[in-house]
Amino acid sequence: MKRAIALVAAMFLANAVSAETVAELHEKELNAIDANNDGFLSKDEFNAFSDYAFQEMDDDKNGTLGLDEAKPFLDIKQFQQVDRNKDSLISRAEYDAQMNLDFNAADQDGNSQLD
Repeated sequence: MKRAIALVAAMFLANAVSAETVAELHEKELNAIDANNDGFLSKDEFNAFSDYAFQEMDDDKNGTLGLDEAKPFLDIKQFQQVDRNKDSLISRAEYDAQMNLDFNAADQDGNSQLD
């Protein structure tokens, strides 16, 4: 599951997601995220996984991601991009906003699922 977190978080937070990128996820990792096993990532499934991923990355459970916590998943440029207020922390609101933007960008047909 840690590998799935790394792959999905890095892809989405890096603004590099497309339907093709999601298709490249290893089948086992996709199945871990695809709760209803339909082969698609719905917005609800994505949000549930995104919540889980944030909680797993937040080692000290303070509701923010410091650079050290995010480092296994994001490079410094990605971290700075998500840290919109430049306080050297990614708040839950910043994380959620970025993940939402990235999901919507990847959902090219607007059907609230990635296939």
